[in-house]
Amino acid sequence: MGVFTVLANKMPRSSLSKKSKTPDMIDVEVGSVSEDLEVPVASEVVFRKVWRIRNFKKIVAKKDYLDSPEFRCSVNGMSTYWNVAVRFWKGSNGKKIPNPLVLCLNLTGCETEEKGQARIRYQFGIWDASIRYWELCDISNMVLNLENSHDLISIGYKTLGINERHIDSEKDVRLMVKVQIIQTEEEKHSLSQDLARILATESAQYSDTIVECATDTKEQPFQVNSLLIKARSTKLGAMLQKHKDPSNENIKYKLDLSVLDYCIVKELLRYIYTDKVDNTDAHANKLLPLSTRLHLPGLTALCERTLLESMTPTTVPNILLLADQYGCENLRKAALHYCEESAVVKGAVHTDKSLAWRVMEMVNPDLYQEACESIGNSSSALDSPGTTGSYSDGF
Repeated sequence: MGVFTVLANKMPRSSLSKKSKTPDMIDVEVGSVSEDLEVPVASEVVFRKVWRIRNFKKIVAKKDYLDSPEFRCSVNGMSTYWNVAVRFWKGSNGKKIPNPLVLCLNLTGCETEEKGQARIRYQFGIWDASIRYWELCDISNMVLNLENSHDLISIGYKTLGINERHIDSEKDVRLMVKVQIIQTEEEKHSLSQDLARILATESAQYSDTIVECATDTKEQPFQVNSLLIKARSTKLGAMLQKHKDPSNENIKYKLDLSVLDYCIVKELLRYIYTDKVDNTDAHANKLLPLSTRLHLPGLTALCERTLLESMTPTTVPNILLLADQYGCENLRKAALHYCEESAVVKGAVHTDKSLAWRVMEMVNPDLYQEACESIGNSSSALDSPGTTGSYSDGF
């Protein structure tokens, strides 16, 4: 696999796995992060970060959220910056539910000389202090387009119940995340990567269409290739209008998307070129309706998956309305199932109805009734803090 640069050190391959430890970072109120590096025989380096939360019960009682110190994972000249965040559900009274908690992995920034695609594999764990053993969640993975940026991107989350066995003699809790960044030659030189570079440069050599969109900052219209537009969406292809640009003889068509915001059109074109969307959490609720109207089933599935993975008791009524309105049956069923499984949703509907649920009751009473029936037939699947088996979300 070659030589990997890790935190400016060269890590040679060997026939046995090795671990390299670095000391704890400076303690802060929410604890500290320490690091191990695992170097498997036939795979990329694994960054193993352990977040020690000091005096866990006291800090959780005092704070509405926790963020770990930022840590760095550097491979092959690319530095990525991360943190682990703890968030909490809220009950029907609006107060924080301290257990179970939600453990999130966030990419907080990236520094790289060349844009590229990488597969991110990650795994959460929690230390069982009673038997001195790591309880591990399932491994998750996703593909990211990495470029110079300091925008926060949510990679994934797990719901986690904390039991007494997880609190050590010093009243601390240790959470762990393993992160592996996989950059293969195949991924670096894939068709989607090459098309992403063409889209980013908007090279006149490959463009014959200008795309107009709504903007307040006077950005120039996007330049794209009509062949890709037609191949990906017959609906968009039918919207192409013949057009001549005196300043660019290569331009033959115009695509009028002026009813859409610049950032939405940018992500739509990114999907058409690469099958990817940046920061899907921020754009999924707007791209989902667009994908159904433009006959882009792959984008629909991507948005459905994003909304499902980021679903919370607060967002589930809006997601239900969106799924029902645009005929996304899989997302609709998943949202109804989420209502069945969540005691928090049950409280929000029956005890202190939130604005989103009241809106649903007014604009779509049949859907509201169906959601209420799902909740009425449910029994809470959330882990009890005193129950053996601390993990929810299926692991």
